[in-house]
Amino acid sequence: MAKRKPKPLDIFIVADQFRLVGKTLTIITRHPAFPVMHNQNPVTASMVCAAFSLELYFKTLIRMGRKTYGNEHDLSKLFYKIGRRPRRKIRKYWNENSSVVRAYVESVYGKDGNPIPNVTFDWVLSASKDAFVSMRYIYEVGIAPDTGWLADTIVEAARHTIIERNPTWEWARQIFPVSEVSFQPTSPAR
Repeated sequence: MAKRKPKPLDIFIVADQFRLVGKTLTIITRHPAFPVMHNQNPVTASMVCAAFSLELYFKTLIRMGRKTYGNEHDLSKLFYKIGRRPRRKIRKYWNENSSVVRAYVESVYGKDGNPIPNVTFDWVLSASKDAFVSMRYIYEVGIAPDTGWLADTIVEAARHTIIERNPTWEWARQIFPVSEVSFQPTSPAR
């Protein structure tokens, strides 16, 4: 069977799901309404979801330009398959909203006594380009120096660029399959 070319909206909907799950994991572990989560630290799962959402947002933008992306997962390579205008918008958004990641990188490198890198869009994208794969398998080899996940602002920039062009997509949702709970609780009911 021939592989179909996915519609940009279909890719976007799945990207939004992974973005939401990543953000929810981060928030719920700190929220007082969920004390069972307070001892948890799902940072790796959250980063994997965020990295995958960025891959899918980039693929959405590539398909919006009527191009294909093949089997590519490298975020840097995918970014350069996006048209020039959306790339400029993503960079502009990142430049205007990157103060938190810049401060974080400066703090971490400063504490370790390492030279502080010039935290540019390209540096962050390069450091995060393989996060989806490397973070999923962090238990096997760890994370190489100067790599990991720093691209939350790029996720928001890509999403913002897509929504700006297609405002109705903000409320688009997956229709099928319908979500149903299919697992049993791990502890017996009392």
